[in-house]
Amino acid sequence: MLSVVVPAHDAAPYLAAALDSVLAELPAGSEVIVVDDASHDATPEILARYADRVRVVHHQTAGGPGRARNAGVAVASGDVLAFLDADDLALPGRFTTLLELLDADPALELAFGNGIKIYEGSDRVRPVIRRAYARRLRARVGVSEMLLGSWLYPQALCVRTDAFHRLGGFAPEPVEDWDFGLRAALRLKVRFVDVPVFAYRQHAASLTTKRLEFVHLMLSLLERFVRSNPDLSQHVGQTEIDRALARYEARAAQQHARSGERDAARTLLRRAVGRDPWSLRYRWRLMKLQLGLRPTA
Repeated sequence: MLSVVVPAHDAAPYLAAALDSVLAELPAGSEVIVVDDASHDATPEILARYADRVRVVHHQTAGGPGRARNAGVAVASGDVLAFLDADDLALPGRFTTLLELLDADPALELAFGNGIKIYEGSDRVRPVIRRAYARRLRARVGVSEMLLGSWLYPQALCVRTDAFHRLGGFAPEPVEDWDFGLRAALRLKVRFVDVPVFAYRQHAASLTTKRLEFVHLMLSLLERFVRSNPDLSQHVGQTEIDRALARYEARAAQQHARSGERDAARTLLRRAVGRDPWSLRYRWRLMKLQLGLRPTA
């Protein structure tokens, strides 16, 4: 049995379309659980229209998507879990594509797919996971691949419920999806299929639109993950860990430089160079900042 959990906080503009897309793809005998994470808009009224098809859990205080997903899982009955954010869309094959992989391999604990990114107010679309990274993930999904970025979207996965609980569910902090992906790649058998199974809406309220804040959250999460998994170096090697940390320090530096915060940018780039001294790109960026030149990519 499949349980689909949808966290929703002030999701009224998108929620009905999201639920309709889930229900259209839902296998027979499955359930949908929506966690209303203390919404103040018309979300409860919209959910009332789906009362005969959707189970609703109400939160009086907003706890964020990670906690909301965990709350939905806590009342789920299925032996396989899937998720969809309330402002995204399930695409045709969202569940069957991944369930077929799990059914074919009893040892496989988590399967995930690709998606398409759509931009509010624009006809522009692109794959969520771009071609070069998708090609690498098709060959192998390990922690080395997940250190490169947050490729495992909750909206694109199916995971066995027992494996989800062994991982401890989602963390309550922001960018909980990358944290989950890192832990899953380190501890579970995971497979990627390069098929779009969801549509990701990027709009003004999306965290990923706030670039400086987002990259610092990613860097902080990566630092915590490294500290809390002392065996990580046995899987990927210390050099690869240092390069991953340097990559996000350099990205944070780039955003600070674009905001005119050159001192912060220099500090972060020095850290990146210290971790990855062979990177000519980081040294070049640091030299340009020290010379007062305009920052570039």
